[in-house]
Amino acid sequence: MSWTLTITQLRQLTKLSEAELTQLHGMGKNAVGTLREALARLGLSFRTVNEVRSMDKTIRAQLDNIRSEHGQLQNKAYLFLMEKTEKPVDWAYEAWDELIEGLTHKDNHVRAIAAQVLANLVKSDPKGRMFKDFDKLLAVTKDERFVTARHSLQSIWKVGLAGKNAQQLVVKGLEKRFHECINEKNCTLIRYDIIVGLRNLYNATTSSEIKEKALELIETEKDVKYKKKYAGVWHK
Repeated sequence: MSWTLTITQLRQLTKLSEAELTQLHGMGKNAVGTLREALARLGLSFRTVNEVRSMDKTIRAQLDNIRSEHGQLQNKAYLFLMEKTEKPVDWAYEAWDELIEGLTHKDNHVRAIAAQVLANLVKSDPKGRMFKDFDKLLAVTKDERFVTARHSLQSIWKVGLAGKNAQQLVVKGLEKRFHECINEKNCTLIRYDIIVGLRNLYNATTSSEIKEKALELIETEKDVKYKKKYAGVWHK
């Protein structure tokens, strides 16, 4: 096997197995050992041969099936990818652009799946690409198909799991959405999902700022019935 590859960052090495790395010009055992130690200090490692030869093929097939016209294949792809992305993966950036494109696909199922998988992929986004693309993801919470909008809204809180800055990004986005939905047909459901999302993020981070913002938003609800319903999310 011959390689034509430019490596400028250590993280790129996680896409290669040790055996494949040794095929690069000038890569001997000592160099590989040094790189292995450097990766370990970052909590990373080379890929195993099985991951390189089989996992990519399986994942690639499921990413393609997101756009399948067959509902069963599409649903199977959704379940597979959501399960895989519950933990960090090393193929996030290989799929990132096509998932972003999927947010505006003609098929609302593709839009919904792309939004949910992207929200899960934030834990595999060391470059912070979500900060650039967050508004595109947030836009799906206004989708013309409410079921698609709701699936996106119910998962977008996961973006906040990427750290303090990501938490602030999500809270700011959901706060804006809470206020701007006032004239939308499903405003009460949207607001409920936002409050639940903030609660989920709080449960995962225990950030007092998130709780304070959620309670602040609840106080702005003028309808006593819904104000009580939203508050109930925080009293459980």
